[in-house]
Amino acid sequence: MFFTSLKNLVKRNSLLWGEDVAEAYHGAAARDMQAHWNQFIEPARRRHPIDYTSVVDFACGYGRNTDFLLPFSEHVTMIDVNEHNLQYCQEKYAGNPKVDVKQCNGYDLGKIPGEHCSFFYTFDSMVHFPPKILKAYLPEFFRVLKSGGYALVHHSNYTAGGPNGDFKANPHWRNYMSVDMFANISRAAGFIVAEQTMHAWGEVADLDCVTILQKP
Repeated sequence: MFFTSLKNLVKRNSLLWGEDVAEAYHGAAARDMQAHWNQFIEPARRRHPIDYTSVVDFACGYGRNTDFLLPFSEHVTMIDVNEHNLQYCQEKYAGNPKVDVKQCNGYDLGKIPGEHCSFFYTFDSMVHFPPKILKAYLPEFFRVLKSGGYALVHHSNYTAGGPNGDFKANPHWRNYMSVDMFANISRAAGFIVAEQTMHAWGEVADLDCVTILQKP
C-alpha cells in the first residue's frame, strides 16, 4: 500500500517535466541557469570542502545543471524519472566518458549502488516534490553518498498551502515543505545539516532553501 501510494504521487507530480514543457520549462530554465548558479549554488558550494570526483545530478532534466558541474567534476551520473528527459540526455552526452545517464522510479535510487558518489546535487526539482516522496528519497541520498561526502539540495520553504493542497496552486508550484521540516527529515536519514540558506524565487521572499548536508 505504501509503495502504491508513492507510485501514484509520482504519476501526479514527477512526470510533469518532460517533452510537454521542453521550451516553457527546460528552455527557460536553461536561460536562467547562470543567474541561478551565481545566486544559489556557487556561494554555498565554495563554503564547503566538496569532493567532485563522482557527482550525482538528481532530477537532471535536460542537463543544464550537469553542464555547470562538468568543468570541475571527474564524473557525473545523471538521474531522472522521465523517459523523454533521459533519452534527450543520452543523445546530448553521447560519447562523453564523464557522463552516465540512469533512470529512477520516482521514489528510490535502487539502480545506484551504495557509496557511489562523493557529491550529491539537486537543483530546481525537489521544490516541487510532495513530502512523502522527499522523505522516501533522503535515506536513498544518504545510502549512495560516500562517508564524508556532501549533498546540495534545493527545496521548498512554503507551508501556506498545507500538506494536502495542490502544489500547482502555490507560488512557482512549490510543494509543502519548510527549512525546519527538511532539516528534521535529513537528520532522521542520518545526515549532518551543515548549512541552510533561504532565498527568494521571483517576487516571493524566502520561498526556497538551499541545504548543504554531510554524511558522517
